[in-house]
Amino acid sequence: MERKNKIEDEISFSELLKNPIRLFGWIYPYILVLMIVVGIFYVKNLTNLTYNAQPVGIVDSTLIKKDIPMKKGGIMPAVDLTLIKSPTPEFLEKGKELYKANCSSCHGENGMGDGAASAGLNPKPRNFHILDGWTNGPTFDMMYKTLQEGIIKNGMAAYEYLSPQDRLAMIEHIRSFAKYPEIIEEQIVSTDQTYNLSQGIVLANQIPVKKAEELILSENSEILAKTDNAIKIVANDTTKTAKMLREYANNLKKVFSSYSANKSFSDMNYYIEEVTKSPIGLGFKGRVVNLSNEEWQLMYGYIKNALN
Repeated sequence: MERKNKIEDEISFSELLKNPIRLFGWIYPYILVLMIVVGIFYVKNLTNLTYNAQPVGIVDSTLIKKDIPMKKGGIMPAVDLTLIKSPTPEFLEKGKELYKANCSSCHGENGMGDGAASAGLNPKPRNFHILDGWTNGPTFDMMYKTLQEGIIKNGMAAYEYLSPQDRLAMIEHIRSFAKYPEIIEEQIVSTDQTYNLSQGIVLANQIPVKKAEELILSENSEILAKTDNAIKIVANDTTKTAKMLREYANNLKKVFSSYSANKSFSDMNYYIEEVTKSPIGLGFKGRVVNLSNEEWQLMYGYIKNALN
């Protein structure tokens, strides 16, 4: 009986093509090596391959640069106090519009504390339909105090940028959500006395923070330049007065910068008096208080001239 399976001395590629599955034994080592190489590459480049390049949908608020606008000061007009107890339809409508623009995002359109921004707030915004648990209380005078000063610990912003009459209009609309305590005359009088509602409010000029920073830096850089120049003058001067200043000064930089920063020091007697009170704070040694009037006059004149 002949054996069906004979060991072939040579590979018959024509037979392999007829039965391709037999090729697997030849290509398997190559596949294994390829998988190992790919695996090593993947592990070594895992950070780069899995990096999420998807742009963030929420804008980082810390990157938004917003400054206060330039404003000229003036006077907010006086409030008609009769509107508090007897509001006109126009006054009530204005209060509704102001509430919608300034309060509804947190407190909700109907004052339920369910505005769009309330989800991310802790504690949650006030529900104006519930009169219990108010920090300042739901009376008229306390509501005005809240709008004027805010409640920082609760995340309640102050609305001092609105006119007093606009704040009163907002209070009138908020009071329409529930049965609030009756407004009594004493509350109106005390609020008027505290915030000068019937007299008008004087508003100071306002400049952007960036502009204020530039002005401060400009002023300080000028003072620093003068101070550095004055120190060089004293260091290279061999006169008796310069030597005396070097002897009694504990910190020349502080001596010159403190003089430059205080316009009142242009009065010699005032300057001597202040140095005598706090010699160390103004850059001198404690024994400077022992100088005679003549010596003080010489040293004061020298400090003044060195800076100019």
